[in-house]
Amino acid sequence: MRHLKFAGLTLAAAVASCAIMASAAAAKSALVLRDPSGVIPAGTTITAASTNLTSVTAAGNMECENSVLPAVLQGNDLSKLKLTSTEAHFFGDYLGIEGACRTSADGPALIEAEGLGWSNELTTSGVSTLKGTKKVAYTATFLGLEGPNDRCAYEASKVQSHFRAGAAGKPEALEFTTTNQPFKLEKKAPDTAPICSPELKISANWNVEDANGQVQVEQ
Repeated sequence: MRHLKFAGLTLAAAVASCAIMASAAAAKSALVLRDPSGVIPAGTTITAASTNLTSVTAAGNMECENSVLPAVLQGNDLSKLKLTSTEAHFFGDYLGIEGACRTSADGPALIEAEGLGWSNELTTSGVSTLKGTKKVAYTATFLGLEGPNDRCAYEASKVQSHFRAGAAGKPEALEFTTTNQPFKLEKKAPDTAPICSPELKISANWNVEDANGQVQVEQ
């Protein structure tokens, strides 16, 4: 009888130990965003900004000096963080033209985001997935071409980027890296120019801040 009681206690201890370990593992699986003032509350606008967004096509490259994506944080300290955007801006000052991005073959271009609002989901695996109402899309209007066929519209079902989270208590700056994300030409879009490549790939590095400064992430 003693052996049975001892075995029962041992089993109970093992179960309790597993429960504690599982609980600890679960606690470590959440992402927490911080800024210089502390944990960022839901409803805060945080902004991802890039100065090196590049679109690579078979016909040449397009580069924007500034890409800005404001987003509202829907919740914090979760295994999946969601942000929503109702605006996105891509602009430069190529050839002194306000808002124009540079293209290597077709001169200055104005970029307009399409398919807003966009939602961005961050997971503990270090992946950021951006999606649109239907697709993530944008239109480039080439100022050096005569209208009406002076535009290229591109879209992707999602845009994936990667980030690295610091350990609990040691947050790291939240930075996204987008590498060779493919976009397809929307061939049926109005005013499509004959110069449009059927596909392009976008790469960029993004720094993230809110009104209090640099956003950091820990897990």
